[in-house]
Amino acid sequence: GIPPILDARISSDGSMVAFVWNRELYAVQTDCASAPVQLTTGGGEAHVTNGLADYVAQEEMGRYEGYWISPDSTLVAFEQVDESSVPRYRIMHQGSEKVGEGAQEDHHYPFA
Repeated sequence: GIPPILDARISSDGSMVAFVWNRELYAVQTDCASAPVQLTTGGGEAHVTNGLADYVAQEEMGRYEGYWISPDSTLVAFEQVDESSVPRYRIMHQGSEKVGEGAQEDHHYPFA
């Protein structure tokens, strides 16, 4: 299916909305005068995300933002995460299907 839009936020001056879609960061002017603009590249790879907080930032530091819009909406700073060197960990779902995708979930997990 179509991936959902994540972490949509309006800029402090109200002129722009930024959001993450399909692992890339986008921005669109609130006057809807133009189409959304893709601000990042590289998120097409399965292990790379742009504009989303990494697992450790979320779970250990309570930081859920992965991008920041300047007060005048002219600049956007963002986090790019490459999990290609982070090992995968399988989580089994109890009480669900015995085999297949419904029975398990694989995630990159940064073991300490």
